[in-house]
Formats: sequence, C-alpha cells, structure tokens
Amino acid sequence: MTTARAERAVRARPLLAVLGAGLFLVAVDATVLHVALPDLVRQLRPGAAAQVWIVAIYPLTAAPLLLPFGTLGDRYGRRRVLVTGYVVFGAASLGCAFAPNVPVLLGFRALLGCGGAMIMPVTMSLLRELFPEQRQRRTAIAVCSGIAGTGSVFGPILGGVLVETWGWRATFLLNPPVILAAVVLALRWLPRNPPGRRPWDALSAGLAAGGVLGIAFAVGQPGSWVTAAASGAAGCVLIGLFLRRQRRTDPPLLDLTLFRLPGVRAAVGGVLLVMSTLVGLGLLFAQYLQVVLGLSPTAAAARLLLVLGASAVGSVVTPALLERFGNARVRTAGFAVTAVSLVVPAAGPAALTSPVLLGAGLTGLGLSMALALTSSTDTLLSATSADQAGGAAAVEKTGYELGAGFGTTLFGSLSAAVYAGQLALPAAVPDQARRLALSGPAQAETAASGLTPQLAGEVLDAARAACTVGLQVSAGVAGGVFLVAAVASWARE
Repeated sequence: MTTARAERAVRARPLLAVLGAGLFLVAVDATVLHVALPDLVRQLRPGAAAQVWIVAIYPLTAAPLLLPFGTLGDRYGRRRVLVTGYVVFGAASLGCAFAPNVPVLLGFRALLGCGGAMIMPVTMSLLRELFPEQRQRRTAIAVCSGIAGTGSVFGPILGGVLVETWGWRATFLLNPPVILAAVVLALRWLPRNPPGRRPWDALSAGLAAGGVLGIAFAVGQPGSWVTAAASGAAGCVLIGLFLRRQRRTDPPLLDLTLFRLPGVRAAVGGVLLVMSTLVGLGLLFAQYLQVVLGLSPTAAAARLLLVLGASAVGSVVTPALLERFGNARVRTAGFAVTAVSLVVPAAGPAALTSPVLLGAGLTGLGLSMALALTSSTDTLLSATSADQAGGAAAVEKTGYELGAGFGTTLFGSLSAAVYAGQLALPAAVPDQARRLALSGPAQAETAASGLTPQLAGEVLDAARAACTVGLQVSAGVAGGVFLVAAVASWARE
C-alpha cells in the first residue's frame, strides 16, 4: 500500500462508524413502525388502507430510486449525493415526528424513502473509494453490511422501546441528531471527488425506477392477486425496456456485463434470500417474544441484541475468512449456518422457551448474516471499477429492499395462514371476538379483554399456541430454503 493510500485509509476509519450509523437508521426506519403503529393509530386514527400505506410507502419509495441515485453519485460526486441524502432524511424525520395528520405523515414518509435511497447505495460505493485495498475494504463492508442487516431486525424492538417510553413520535426524533453529526463529519472528512465523465441517462433511470416500483409493489404490497399480477407485469415490461436500452446505449447507466462476472448473480440472490428471511422472521420473532413469552419491548430487545452482537463478531472474522477461502465458500457457509440456526425455532416450544437454545439460534443467525451479506457485497463491489461502484451498490441495495418486502409478505402471510388454521377457540367465544382473534395474536388479546377470566385465559392460550406454530412452520420453510441454497452454492464451486 502506498503512503498516500495508507493515510487515506487511516483518515477514513472515523467515517466508518458514521456511514454505518446512517445505514442503521435507514434500515431501522423500514420496520420501526411495525410496533409503533398501534400507538400512532390511537392518535391519528388512520383507516385500514392508510395504515398499510404508512408502513409501506417508505420501502416502496426507496426501492425504485436506489439505482438512479446510486449512479447519480457516480456521475455528480458521491459526497454531494450522500450529504443531500442525509439532509433530506433528517428533514423528513422531523416532518414525520410532528405530522399533524395522516396525509402529512404519508408525504414525509415518502420523502424519508427518497433520502434513504440516496444514502444506501452511495454509502456502500464510498467504501470502494475510501478503502482501495481489498483486505481493508472487506472489513469495512462486513461492518456496514452487518449494521444494515441487523437494523431491519432491530427496528420493531427499538420502536417498541421508544413507544413504551415516549410515544410513536420518538421513533422519528431519534434520527435528526445522528444525521446532523453525520453531515458535519462527512463535510469535514469525506474527499471531494470530481464529477464522473460518464453521462447520466435520465430515461434509463426512469425506466429502472418504474420497473422496480412495479415489482416492489407486487411483492411487498400485493393487495389482490389481480393487482399484484398487473403491477408485476408492468414492472417486468419496464425492466425489459431498461435492459434493452442498456445494450444499445454507450455508455449505459448500468453495465450489464456485471452480471456475467463469476459469482455476481449468486451474490444478488444471496442478498435477496438473507434479507427476506431476516426481515420476515425478525418480525415474527419480535411478535413471539412479546405476545407469547410476555416480554416487554425492552426485554425482547435484549434477546434480539444477540443477533447484533453475533453480527459484530462476524464482521471481525469474515474478512479473514474471505481472504483464506474466497467469497463463494464463505457465502455457502453462511447459508449452511443459517439453515442450522433455524432448526431452533423450527423445533417448537421446547427450543423456543429455552434461553440457551434460543440464544444459540439467534447468535447463529447474526453470524451467518455477516458471512452471507459481506461475501455478497464484496463480490459486487469488487467486480466493478471505482467509477461504477455506485451502480453495483445500487443493485445490491435494490436486492436488499426487495428482499425485505418479499420476506415481510411471504412469511407474514404464511404465519397468518398457519395461525388461523391452528387457532382452536372454545365454542363459547362470541362470533365478534372469534373474528377478531383470528386476525392475529395481538388482536386476540383485545378480543379476550371483554370475556370472562376463564374464557379469556383459554383464548389467550390458544392464540399463543397458534402463534408458536406459525413461527415454527415459517422457520422450517426458511431453513429448508437455505439448505437448498447451501447445497446449490456448494455444487457450483
């Protein structure tokens, strides 16, 4: 390493924590309202459709803008786009915190998604620039990937803690102080890279954004099968037009030869698979710990911190593993460790109620996340030149957002179907309370509140048992998918 590069790496280290903090906030805001929503509903009284959009509008705005904003950083300067994203994210957070009604909140949540779409890909592409040596870059990628992944899992619990203490508005007031510090340090320490020479194709950016929006809407918020199919078909058509334009435009917005390089498609698939499982099962775990085990949000957060701690350990050891074994083998190992870790929740109540077994399972998930995400991200960023890193990072983060939306839909729907099928309520439960209890374990608590103590106890016991089976089946399905992925990845080596 030259002296100039060594000095640059030392100067970049303080920024790693700041870049990671930004990614953490962006990831947390994707899921923080899952727990805070009941308190929000009591104050702003949104309708059923508005409740869905309050949660969904953030990822549905962010996902289609990741590629345009990631490549915008390559063209006009990453520091400029990142700082702009920080400012937008901080201002939108304040707007959400003080929103007087639902329409205003929806508008600022959409703006929050715009800010997040600027921050995520540019942050990851900056790692390519700030850490030119592969060994140091792998360490930085491991840290940021672990932080971003655990942010989605930790979001619901953090939201519960903040709501329990100060109310739902506190979930947004956490962001501005951190963002302000990030802006100051970014302006002081980040290098002012010159604008790139490659033109920025606005038409390609629009086609990509529209295509991803259609797919994201179909995957994350299907509504009905007809709507999902129409949205997905429109998205695929726009993506097809985008790909056709990339083959005919010189230079393209996204160099499609990236996907022909060894390991790149497997890396994108790894990000999708890991994030869909982490976010989908993370929400089910949060629900299980609070509804079934009766833990407070703070106690549940303490359990899920095992994921964060194991991810931190993984961030330390993964770079050395990548150096010795290579990205493909480490990614395969991540899939295999995930499959083994999911045996714990799939085993049922005996394993889930054991602090030792549950702790082992959560620790394994955190470690495997670090292995799979770090190896996948390193594959993508290392496959491109520094001036095209934004496009590669945007591809990775698009997989991240789509995976999160797919996981929420898939595992949420699967768990809900199993819960409804397994819920065995006493015959004496009134029809109105029965219908409410079938909506979910949290709603079962409300349904039980108007019943006699004995009948209420039976309803709650039935809801907890059904919720446990829902988590058990979902974890078993996820474990089977990861086992297949591990075998397929091993066979390709």
